[in-house]
Amino acid sequence: MHFDLADLKVFVAAAEQGSLTAAGRHCHLALAAVSKRIARLEEQTGSALFTRGKQGVATTPAGAVFLRHARAWLYDIQVLNAELQEHARGFRGLVRLAANTNAMQGFLPECIGEYLARNRQVDVRIEEGLSVEVLRRVAEGRADIGIYAATLEAPRLELFPFRNDRLVAVMAADHAHAGAAQIRFEQLLDEDFVGLDGEAAIQAFLEEKASGLGRRLQLRVGTRSFDAVCRFAQCGVGVAVVPRSAAERFGEPGRLAVVPLADDWAERRLQIAVRSYEALPAYARQLVDALRG
Repeated sequence: MHFDLADLKVFVAAAEQGSLTAAGRHCHLALAAVSKRIARLEEQTGSALFTRGKQGVATTPAGAVFLRHARAWLYDIQVLNAELQEHARGFRGLVRLAANTNAMQGFLPECIGEYLARNRQVDVRIEEGLSVEVLRRVAEGRADIGIYAATLEAPRLELFPFRNDRLVAVMAADHAHAGAAQIRFEQLLDEDFVGLDGEAAIQAFLEEKASGLGRRLQLRVGTRSFDAVCRFAQCGVGVAVVPRSAAERFGEPGRLAVVPLADDWAERRLQIAVRSYEALPAYARQLVDALRG
């Protein structure tokens, strides 16, 4: 089965826009041309890819499957073209990596830095997101490598261990909970919180856990780094929940108290996800090996 790349682009645009007319504008095609390309794909696949209605179009179950693969094919072609252009100018490799906040602000920068220092002909592009978004990007071919919290299942991906970490509560050394052996997340919800801004994956995760308890975080300060979070916490602005690796890296001994969370979900096993290790370019496989190291 052979598909025209232009047809695939029109199909993806229609699925994302929810409208054949909008897809035509996006692809600079007349509505009749868009309809013809969609009809050709439906004939090739032997399946209806869209349902049509007054509000536009929506993918059928078969269309949703085809959309996932079409996106992956188009991204693979994009990467292929980019790599061939780099070869024409002198080789440079590109690895697209997606990672959750825990990895991004914990173990990952040093690992990537050491790899790049040894592989000066390779560039790495990193996107931060929730673990579920990381897995989606890898599955759809929008990322070569993903690092995510292993609480999620990833049946279609190949997985490798990365690091283990644990979420801990941090607070000023003179806080009432500072001497506790451990504490449950729910016990912290009456406190003022210091956290990352709303776009951070780990902050969204904590908000979700609070919501599941029928509560909301009382966020007094939102910032962009675990370094700043730990500094605010040790000054007594509020309590915070961060990975132990961040608390150990950024906390000032004697000023920042670290109390392990007793909740089961606080254990953070980080894993590497790829669509196919063998299908990765050699330099991307080397990065996976370095991360596993």
